[in-house]
Amino acid sequence: MRRRQAIIRAICDNPRVQRRRRPYAERQFWVRPGRTSAWWDNFINGVAAPEEWRENFQMSRSALTTLSERLRPHVEGATTTMRAPVDVLAKVACTLCYLSGEGTLQKTADAFGLSRQVVSIIVRQMCKAVTVFLGPDYIKTPRTEPDVTDLVGNFHRTHGGLRQCLGAVGCTHIEVKQPLVKSADYINRKGTFSLNVQATCDYKFCFMDVVVKWPGSVHDARVFGDSKLSRDLNDGTIPSCAKVLVEGEDPVPVFLLAGPSHPLTPRLMKEYPDGGVITPHEEHYGMAHRKARAAVMEGSFGRLKARFAALRRPMDINMDDLPFVIYACFVLHNYCEVNDESVDEQRVDAAIRYDRDSQPPGVTSVTDGDEPEGERVRRVLTKCL
Repeated sequence: MRRRQAIIRAICDNPRVQRRRRPYAERQFWVRPGRTSAWWDNFINGVAAPEEWRENFQMSRSALTTLSERLRPHVEGATTTMRAPVDVLAKVACTLCYLSGEGTLQKTADAFGLSRQVVSIIVRQMCKAVTVFLGPDYIKTPRTEPDVTDLVGNFHRTHGGLRQCLGAVGCTHIEVKQPLVKSADYINRKGTFSLNVQATCDYKFCFMDVVVKWPGSVHDARVFGDSKLSRDLNDGTIPSCAKVLVEGEDPVPVFLLAGPSHPLTPRLMKEYPDGGVITPHEEHYGMAHRKARAAVMEGSFGRLKARFAALRRPMDINMDDLPFVIYACFVLHNYCEVNDESVDEQRVDAAIRYDRDSQPPGVTSVTDGDEPEGERVRRVLTKCL
């Protein structure tokens, strides 16, 4: 043992074996020459007009400041002996600027006087914080009868026609860059790479439930069947609040409007299938169903993608962090709606037109999985109209 230690000591003391240390070179600069934050400084110093806050960050200065303070405990960096961290207000603004534009990380970095790598870290950090800490407050389904009754009543007053309707559910495809692993799973019916995102909307264009995890090749019905929303509807976590709508018929529970690719259940309504004999009353129901669902789904997705144009292009974010970024857009959209932050209607119309052109083609009506009780509820609703 002593002999081994002596050999090791002799080897380590040999100058030929010792690692040569390079002379210490003092760092020349912490910020690359020419990089400036003048654009962002104009906002902080009050030079920028108030409307420019909404144009660039999709919300007013007061709303952005409030959002920053809510996130500060979770994202504030520590001051070191080398340099001060990026301020939380700048982090939030940087993230919103990236999400609201159709530019890249580099363009956002140039606007704030930061490096592309720092902006990438900021966007991923902030979106995770928004998802984890604000998501439960802004995206949630109703769990009490008064909440359900309020949503159902407002939906009927706002969109007319159908009674007992809680909202609408549907999917939108968010285009992504070709993944490195199992890329074929992400090819949708249009032949592009995407994530199939399910969202449930209420009467005021807010999202009650969002699922961001399925590749573009997965069918809408599977996304819904595997979701917590489906389980909450079936086990009564979302109260049914059943009511008698037609004398002599059993009560009808609250339900969601769905597309033809979904199964027909007592809590999930869709139109009568194509290709069959449809009566005038059934055709009238189909028109009311399509009108209400289109108003809610197109309006919600249109306002979302008008605010956050990053959802209309493949983002330069890795696939592990991308679901957090997408979900954060839904949370921030609800934050804007709750705080009455306006959105340019021309941008909304442009986003709706973009979706109509870019989304994969719809599927014909699927009857597999339709339940007899669902057919009864639809028949009662048809009579009620």
